[in-house]
This record gives sequence, C-alpha cells and structure tokens, in this order.
Amino acid sequence: MTRLFAAELLKLRTIRTTWGYALAVIGLAGLLAAGNIGSPPEGGRLAPDYQFDLVLTAALPAVLLALLLGILLFTNEFRHGTISRTLLATPRRPVLVGVKLLAGAAAGLALALLAVATAAAVAVIWLSIIDVPLEPAEASRAVWRGLVATALIGAMGAAVGGFVHSQVGALVGTLVWLFVAEPIVWVLLGLIDLEGVADYLPAVTVLGIADTEGENLSYAGTVGMAIVWTGVATALAVLRTRRKDIT
Repeated sequence: MTRLFAAELLKLRTIRTTWGYALAVIGLAGLLAAGNIGSPPEGGRLAPDYQFDLVLTAALPAVLLALLLGILLFTNEFRHGTISRTLLATPRRPVLVGVKLLAGAAAGLALALLAVATAAAVAVIWLSIIDVPLEPAEASRAVWRGLVATALIGAMGAAVGGFVHSQVGALVGTLVWLFVAEPIVWVLLGLIDLEGVADYLPAVTVLGIADTEGENLSYAGTVGMAIVWTGVATALAVLRTRRKDIT
C-alpha cells in the first residue's frame, strides 16, 4: 500500500498539470489575500473574524483545483492508456481506488498549504506595514478548515474520476453540476419551500467546509455530510472500476 501511494505521488510530481495548478493556486491566493487587505476600510481590518475570513477566502482556489486534480488522478490513467499497466501492479481494484483517494487527499492538502503560505506571506508583510495586529488563533482556525476541505474534495474528485473514467465527461460534468445544475436545484427547492434540503447537496456540503459565512449546516454537520458524499462517490467508483473491462 505504501509503495502504491508513493507511486501515485510520483505520478503527480511528474505531470505538468500539477505544477500548473500549484502556480495557479499561488497566484489566485495572493490576489485574493491582497484584495481582502486592500479593499476594506481601516476599521474592517480589526473586525473579530477578519483574519479568519482572509485566510479561508485565499484557500478557496485550492479547494476548487483540488477537486479537478483529484479527477485527473484517475481519468489520466484511462486517457493515456496506462490503466492496464497500473492494474498489473495493483490487480485488486478496490485497493487502487483507495490509493487514488489518498493521493487526491494528499494533493488537496499540498494545494491548501501553498494557498495558506501565500496568503500568510502577503498578510504578514502588508498588515505589519499598516500596523494591524496579527491574530494567529483566528488564522490557524481557518487553516484547519481549509486543510479539511481540500483533503475531502481531493478525495471526492478522485472518486468521481474513478466512477466516470472519461476525463472530459468527468471534468465537464463536475463543473456543470457545481455552477449550473446544483444552483438550479437550489432554486427549485426554494419554490417548493424545501430550502433546507439544499444544505445537504454535494457542492454545498463540501464547499461549505470552507464557507466563511456559516449560513448552512453546522461545521460538524457539513464535514459529516461531505464524508457521506465522498463515501457514496467512492462506492460508485469501486463498483464501476470492478466491472470495467480493461484489456
């Protein structure tokens, strides 16, 4: 298991997409942190949850890109025809799914750490210049939430890739669900007075872990539902991968 996990991490390090995502996270996290420091009035920077929101908002690009990178972990095998060789080394397909999920979670954690480090660098320098005291406790609370969110959504992305197998289908389908289909479901649920059900939908629960507003489920409830959805996606991935005829 350890060797398989190390092999997956090696694959991640040797594809250009990983480094492109890493650079994107650094750039977006830096821009978001700079925008959040430069835009509010002076008093806004002294608000109780300001630095919590600052760090967590900067981690959002890592959350979204962890999902896409998790999908690529599995679908790249089918797109480039390497799945046969991978299964020769790992004939037990449920084990392969499990290793992919662990690699997706690890990739998510790495992206989150890059986002947090970038936001911290921008914040420490800029806030020190304008004499705003740092709040390590608030920032660390946001860091943990960001790490949990990216780990879960990275694993979920790998599970989605293991279920769909088609790279284009998985990426496009996921983005359509996130930004088109699920928002439509929210509206429809609101029309029939079932707005509360929307809090249990996949995107709301997973992205809600990194939500700075806290308008949906409690944090524990959100994490619990995200784990449930990740488990559902994992079960589908195992079922599909087991039945897939790979020659």
